[in-house]
Amino acid sequence: MMSSRRPRTTLVASAAALLGLGVLAPATPVTAAPHGPVVIRVVDGDTLEVRGTGRVVPDGAVARVRLLEIDTPERGACYSREATARTARLLPPGSTLRTEIDVQLKDRYGRYLLYVWNESGVFVNESLVRSGHAKAVLYEPNDKHWKTMSAAESAARQSGAGLWSACRASR
Repeated sequence: MMSSRRPRTTLVASAAALLGLGVLAPATPVTAAPHGPVVIRVVDGDTLEVRGTGRVVPDGAVARVRLLEIDTPERGACYSREATARTARLLPPGSTLRTEIDVQLKDRYGRYLLYVWNESGVFVNESLVRSGHAKAVLYEPNDKHWKTMSAAESAARQSGAGLWSACRASR
């Protein structure tokens, strides 16, 4: 009876030793889902240039991304530099994005229309509106986060954040 237990014990011990050494580990490591696009540069407060990774933007392609449901001041307008700087702080070159599409993937200029989260999990579109660096603007049919954006703008207006106190025309 002892002889029948010994091989099983030896087998279990051998398997445990092999597992501990990683010998029985899969030949190819298990990896997480592919990352989103990588920021190349911030063009202005609501437009980015990214390198695609194949999920939304084709792998290796350089493309422009227009942040959905927001509008930042155009170059030379009141608060444009501040808006661009804020976007650059939230989305520094080399950082990876999590993106979400809505109804339309691209605009008439060929830019990808996306909602964007940074590596820290910050919903960048909403953050720019809430901090007063952008206005909430609905470009139908893309309205997936409209309630969030309009609430963020109401809070920014009420507190006088960013452009809401710095720029007369915005009030």
